[in-house]
Amino acid sequence: MKHWIGKTCFLFLLVGIVCAESVPSFQRQVIQVPMSSPVWVQASWKDINGDGLLDLLALVQIDNKAFIYIQEGSGFPLSPTQSVELPEGTAWISLYDVNEHPGKEMLISTSRGLVYYRQNNGVFEIQPEQLIEARQVFLNESRPIFIDPNKRPEDLKNAIPVVFSDHTMIFNIDENYRLNPGEKVQHQFKSSMKKFNWNSWSVGGRESDQIRIRILARGEFEDDDLKKPEEDNEYIRNMVERIKEKEMQACSAVREDINGDGVEDVILVHLVQDVDVRTNFAIFFGQKAGKLAKKPDQVLRCRGMPVWGDYPGPSFFSPFFDINKDGYPEIVMIELKERLISISSLVEAIVSKGLDWVLTVRQFKEGKGYSNVADFKMDITTMLPVSEEFADSINLEGDFNADGRPDLIIRRDRALCDIYLSSLSNGFYERESKLQLDVLPGGRLFVEDFNSDGISDIYVIDYEKGKIAVYLSESP
Repeated sequence: MKHWIGKTCFLFLLVGIVCAESVPSFQRQVIQVPMSSPVWVQASWKDINGDGLLDLLALVQIDNKAFIYIQEGSGFPLSPTQSVELPEGTAWISLYDVNEHPGKEMLISTSRGLVYYRQNNGVFEIQPEQLIEARQVFLNESRPIFIDPNKRPEDLKNAIPVVFSDHTMIFNIDENYRLNPGEKVQHQFKSSMKKFNWNSWSVGGRESDQIRIRILARGEFEDDDLKKPEEDNEYIRNMVERIKEKEMQACSAVREDINGDGVEDVILVHLVQDVDVRTNFAIFFGQKAGKLAKKPDQVLRCRGMPVWGDYPGPSFFSPFFDINKDGYPEIVMIELKERLISISSLVEAIVSKGLDWVLTVRQFKEGKGYSNVADFKMDITTMLPVSEEFADSINLEGDFNADGRPDLIIRRDRALCDIYLSSLSNGFYERESKLQLDVLPGGRLFVEDFNSDGISDIYVIDYEKGKIAVYLSESP
């Protein structure tokens, strides 16, 4: 009996040691991108020299410069590895393989055509090469953006647009690095553009006059909030129209395969921002014919709001995350522990500099769908929703213990994060944070895997000041 008890204690001790060893630490680096004045910096993380490590390409729009930071085994350099002054009239830059020279080239689209800089192990040549000569309708004073071809559909990743006044010609690079003309897209002029897409090509100096050539390289602009098949559904159309007329309410049509049958389902998410915030779901299971049922297959009414959204004034929000990686996305929500219905409760939240929430998870069950009652609950505290950083106060994109499941990052305040590791034995997450991280105040938080080791890293960027804090995870 004593021998059995001793073995059991040893096993528990071993499990505790393994769990403790799975908690990483972080190496912090702060990069100050050179800027003439605090305006805006766009950061893109790409493996420029092909060594498996992500490098930093920082675009300072007001100075028309790109700064490159090549990552080494010890992390990122604090000073730029190279700076590139962009040609006059640059509209966008990108990394393309347009030449037989080893490595991807820096491709730049200007008002005079497209040029590229060849690279040698992460360092770009000083003199550009001409790829296409053309008078594009970009203004010289327009501010350039970085375009990521990998975010496009597979058949358009090598597409290179040349923009004229009334049409755009799409070119493609083949495997022999030949430049071939493709589709010709006629422009459709619009007096006003309500939507904005960072992966677009921009034409025109003023936002009201510009033409947007979307990543699908089509001349049409969609003004409707809904897309097929939901635009043909009378129930959804009527709900959207009714919600639009009401203050403090919003809706979002989410497309997600929630029942694992390989067909995209449509969920109308209806957010009611009242004293007691709540969210309603109208779930339509997709059919292979592309049609939806006339009425929802399931309706849910839940307290709280979806964990993902561009709050506090959301235009899109979704609660769907497959956090246990079983092929069925969970509904992940947050609801206030106590309603802020009195001055004293509001003052208490301000003094404590945080809001207490209950994070809830609802699982999809075959034949039953989701339940109105949460399958998992845990207490969390986030920062107050007083700044744009609140939009990323909850993050489900990192995996810091390399178990293949997303961990939970909570922005407790502007300078502190709590990280809750995933744990199936506890439901979904450890209920106590085993990892706290001091972060750059006033910046937006994102997750990357900078060194391709399967363990997530974090960076926080202050766009206006050009300051980037990188937190490289270190396995214990």
